[in-house]
Amino acid sequence: MSQSVAQDFLRKLSENHNLKRKLKIFLGVGLVGLLLVGGLIIWAGVATVQHVVSIGANSNVTEQVRNLKAEIPKIPAMAKVGCWDQVTSLMNVKVWLEKPVADNIKSLEDACLGKKPAN
Repeated sequence: MSQSVAQDFLRKLSENHNLKRKLKIFLGVGLVGLLLVGGLIIWAGVATVQHVVSIGANSNVTEQVRNLKAEIPKIPAMAKVGCWDQVTSLMNVKVWLEKPVADNIKSLEDACLGKKPAN
């Protein structure tokens, strides 16, 4: 049945030049659109990785983390050792590239807010 439908479509396509022209235009526009979307996805990925690397390499961010480390003992609710260890381990860009973002955020939330993992 599917062969007869395909054969019927090919027969109509070979007979109708207007349909053939419209099909070529549709496929051409679809291919260009696919290439544009693929290029945008790759560009967005590269730009995101470059942005994450630049944030990690920013000396201002590192200085703010050091200042936070000095102020943590003054804040009793946030003075959890596990939380600070998790924050410092997440300062490494490699951690964000190896593990999914959701896992990193969940482990930080568990360490800082005292939630127990659901394992």
